Amino acid sequence: MVNVNATFIAQILNFLFLVFVLAKFAYKPLMKMMEERKNKIAGDLANAEKAKEDAEGIKAEYAAKLAAARQEAQEIVENARRTAQAAHDKIMAETKAEQEQAIASAKDAITREKQQALGEIRAQVINLSLIAASKIVEQKLGSEEDKKLAGDIVDAVLKQ
Repeated sequence: MVNVNATFIAQILNFLFLVFVLAKFAYKPLMKMMEERKNKIAGDLANAEKAKEDAEGIKAEYAAKLAAARQEAQEIVENARRTAQAAHDKIMAETKAEQEQAIASAKDAITREKQQALGEIRAQVINLSLIAASKIVEQKLGSEEDKKLAGDIVDAVLKQ
């Protein structure tokens, strides 16, 4: 059986007094502090979740801006390529036109020189013909009619 004496009652009273004092001065402040800590942790978790969502939003915005920048860079490169191709085509067309002009000019010069050379050859053939004819006939032929006649003969020979 349980032996109840004054020490045992004093211990029970001391225990109850200690529970009352702890409940009054330690347990309630401790529970209040634990509740505040719990609320602070919940608030920190909510803030962390909000920060995570904000970071994801910023990440998505950054990805969109990066995609737009890449698209713009691609357009700039494409525009530069088109501009370079247009400049290349223009230079090639100008070069071809200059080349054709130089060829036409050279052809004209060749034609003029050919006509001049043929004229000089014709004049020399006429003079040689006159000299040969005068030696054969032993008279000097030098009138304009003789030169015209010799020219007609040379022209007929050259056309054949």
